Amino acid sequence: MRENRNGNILHFPASRFLQFPAAWITILLFPILVACSISNVPENMNKDLVSHEDPIFDRRFEKLSLKDINLENLWMNRVYSGEREGIVIHQYTFANIADAAKDGVVNIYTRRLEEKKAHFGISPNDILPIRIPILSNIFDIIPFKVPIPFREEGFSLGSGFIINENGYILTNAHVIHNATDIRVVLAGARREYPATIIGSDRMTDTALIKIEPDHHLTALPLGSSDNLKIGEMVLAIGNPLGLQHTVTSGIISAKGRIAHELNDQLVDFLQTDSAINPGSSGGPLLNLDGAVVGINTAVISEAQSIGFAIPIDTVKEVMSMLVLDETERGWLGVKAVPLPLEKAAQLLYPDDWGILVVEVEKGSPAEEAGIKPDDIIIELDKHSLKSFLLFRRKLLGMTPGYTMHLTIFRNGATIEISSTLAKKEKEEGIR
Repeated sequence: MRENRNGNILHFPASRFLQFPAAWITILLFPILVACSISNVPENMNKDLVSHEDPIFDRRFEKLSLKDINLENLWMNRVYSGEREGIVIHQYTFANIADAAKDGVVNIYTRRLEEKKAHFGISPNDILPIRIPILSNIFDIIPFKVPIPFREEGFSLGSGFIINENGYILTNAHVIHNATDIRVVLAGARREYPATIIGSDRMTDTALIKIEPDHHLTALPLGSSDNLKIGEMVLAIGNPLGLQHTVTSGIISAKGRIAHELNDQLVDFLQTDSAINPGSSGGPLLNLDGAVVGINTAVISEAQSIGFAIPIDTVKEVMSMLVLDETERGWLGVKAVPLPLEKAAQLLYPDDWGILVVEVEKGSPAEEAGIKPDDIIIELDKHSLKSFLLFRRKLLGMTPGYTMHLTIFRNGATIEISSTLAKKEKEEGIR
């Protein structure tokens, strides 16, 4: 998705040195820093280059804790009573959905700090008229060009959508990462608003930003990604390549997709064939009820019609962390896997779903709570764990100090266990 451009390398014409043998022999023996190549691709995109004390960060909630906030009114849920009814498709179905959602979708432009590397120096092989056996091979090994990191200002564009009339906007974390200035343009490009960062989470690639509106805003309702069906029709709206308010259609190709190219933390994605291009990141993925079911995040450039979106139910799990800008995960200290059927039979467990505890770390909150290997976790905070991805998703939104309540099957009976998550000294991801 990122375009690679390499700067020109300054070469001395070989013909000039052929006229002065002594000069170029001296340069071969004593390379000097007279050449430079600069990559336009930022280095270390995961590095924080902007201090949290910078005015771009909104710290209005920094003194609050999880117990102090109530997110009931932060967004509007699209609630269904029973099974969703089918929708009659006609030539204006997509147009009507896009028209109803257009005022809730925004374009995001950022000015940000980027770290790049300049390679100073010149290799003798660059100025030799021909390669010299053995000697040229030695020159290939010697690092004549020295990489020197430097920082400069860059620009990026993306999309987002309004979830609250007070100006709260969801987007991707990578859209606003290391931003020093964020501008939000509403539908119709009537006016741009400066925005601040409430919180961002690179693990799920989600971010919450805020503008101060001077008129009524249109907020998009959030639906349920868990209720999506494979093959269900969806619309993606965004700002691809700076082309404002672009609408594309497709279907849900897969759910619970693990894409290691995008995230090595086993965060699951929705897969769609709806076109997602650079600049679409952060825009909403809508079902035909007009509810947001995902945040468009990436497309695999080597393939056709394979795009990914963050499930909106995953976003809801981490919303409190975004509000508090506290994204450190709590540590439980268990190694768990989806329950194998043969293990369920061996442990006399009557169902075919659950989470099997394989290992418990010594000194961990799990050990202190009394969790043991071969325990089958069947509920977490009263949520039935019929999916391993659901278990991981629930853990995504839990910070150190959170007390989880587990229902466990052990020795033919169910027991209740509570465990307070701790802070892991060395971050190793969620376990």
